[in-house]
Amino acid sequence: MTDIATHQPLRFLRTREVCEKIGRSRSSLEKLLVKDPNFPRPIKDGIGRASTNYWYEHEVEAWMSQWAMQLRPADDA
Repeated sequence: MTDIATHQPLRFLRTREVCEKIGRSRSSLEKLLVKDPNFPRPIKDGIGRASTNYWYEHEVEAWMSQWAMQLRPADDA
């Protein structure tokens, strides 16, 4: 399966990889999931609390781009 927009293979990230990619700790990631409705929701592999979470890499990267754009000051030109 490929990402239609970029024609690249879909890649799943585990929690540790998401934390590394966004530069936050696991507890900060958990807070982000509660506070930011725009942050991608994980896909759970199972129904229990200990089930592994996966994220689509392209969704995490899209959130990162959107977040970075919000931090940039508006150009006055």
